[in-house]
Amino acid sequence: MLVGHLFRHFIFSPRAGSLVKRIAWLSMVGITISVTAFLVVLFVMNGMNASIHKRILGLEPHLYVQVAGADTAQSLESSPAFQRLQEDPAHRAYVYETMDIIIRSQDGQFRGGIARGVTRESLEHFIEQLQRIDRKATDRDSQAYFWDPQDVPGRGEVVMGVDLAQSLGVFEGDFLTVVSPSGLLLPPGETPKFERVRIKRIVTTSLPDLDGQYLFYQRGEALNALVNEGLRKNGIEVWLPDEGRIESVKEDLMKFEGVSVETWMDRNSALLYALKLEKLTIGIFLGLAGMIAGSSILTVLALLLSQKKRDIAILRTIGFSSRQTVRTFTQIGFFLAGIGVVGGVVLGTGLSLYIQANPIQFLPSDVYYDSSIPALVNYGLVFGVLIVSGLIALLGSYIPARTAAEVQPSDALRMK
Repeated sequence: MLVGHLFRHFIFSPRAGSLVKRIAWLSMVGITISVTAFLVVLFVMNGMNASIHKRILGLEPHLYVQVAGADTAQSLESSPAFQRLQEDPAHRAYVYETMDIIIRSQDGQFRGGIARGVTRESLEHFIEQLQRIDRKATDRDSQAYFWDPQDVPGRGEVVMGVDLAQSLGVFEGDFLTVVSPSGLLLPPGETPKFERVRIKRIVTTSLPDLDGQYLFYQRGEALNALVNEGLRKNGIEVWLPDEGRIESVKEDLMKFEGVSVETWMDRNSALLYALKLEKLTIGIFLGLAGMIAGSSILTVLALLLSQKKRDIAILRTIGFSSRQTVRTFTQIGFFLAGIGVVGGVVLGTGLSLYIQANPIQFLPSDVYYDSSIPALVNYGLVFGVLIVSGLIALLGSYIPARTAAEVQPSDALRMK
C-alpha cells in the first residue's frame, strides 16, 4: 500500500527528519494519553452516578402520592389511588407522615430535622434494602448489616441518620427531646409541646439527606404529642418491583381527581442535574485537552510538507494529480492520529473494564459516602469517541495537506 509505505518512509524511517519523528511520537503519545484519560474519567463518573442512582432507588420510595382532602391515614387508605395500588401485590404502598421538628439533646445541642412516621412494614422493607446494599460493600462491619429487620423502633423510639447523630453528639440508647417548631411562635412563658424519645438505632445510608436530616419512627408509636400541631403532612409512599414502570404507574394514578404524584427523580432533580452537569463539564474540558494534544498533527504535517517538497514533486511528476497528493498526505496525518486514538481507546477501555470488575478501595469510609471508585463502561461512548476523533483527525489532516497541491514540480525539482 503506497500510503503505508510513504507513512513509514516520511515519518519513521532512518531518513526521516529527527524533528518530525520526535514530534510525531509526542503527538501519538499525547493523543493516546488524552483519549485514555477522557474515557477512564467519564467511565468512573458513570460508575459513581450509577452507584448513587442504585442507592437512591434502593432506599427512597419510587413514588410519593398526595391525595387532596385526605388528612388522616384512614382516609388515605380508603382513597381510590391507594386501592388501585393494592390491586397489584408486587406494589409496596404504605401511608406515611412527615413533620418539621426541632431536636434537643441531653447536652443542650439543638438541630432542625424532619420526622418521618411510617408503618412497621415500611421500616422493615427499608432495613432489608439497606442490608442488601451493604452486603455488596466491602465494609461488612456496618451497623445496617447486623441489624435484624425485626428490630424496628417501638413505642417512644426513633431511628436517626449518622450525620444528624454526630451533629448532636448522641449515641444509641440516648434520649432526645423533640419540639414542634410552632413553639417558637408562642408568647413568652408558655411551654411548647414536646416529646421525649429514645434512639433505637443510628444508621448510615450514604445519602446526605437521609443521614443528615431524617428521624424515623413507627407511626402511632412515637411523637403523638405533636400530631395536632398542624405541621404534619400525610401521603402514600410506593415501592415498585421494576423502576421502568414508574412513569406508567404515575400516569395511572394521575387519572384520579385530586391526586398528585412525585417520582424519586423529581425529588432528586437538583442532584441528578448536578451530576449530569459535572459529567458534561469535565467531558468538555478533557475533550478540549485532547484536541490541543491532537493539534500537534498540524505541526507534523506542516514540517513534513516543508521538508519533502522534492518528494512531492516526484510524485506529481510520475502522475499524481493535485487531488491525489492532498488525499495521500491527508491519509498520512489520519493514520498518525488514528494510531494514538485507537491506542487510547484500547487502553482507556481496558483500564475501565478492570476498574469495573475490581473497584478501587482506598478512600476512607468515615470521610466519603462511597469509599470505592467504581466504573461503568458505555460502549456507545467508545464508538462515539472513535467516530468523532476520526472526523476531527481527518479534518485536521486535510487542512495542512492542501498545501501539497500548491507544490509546482518544476520549481521543487530545481531546489537543492
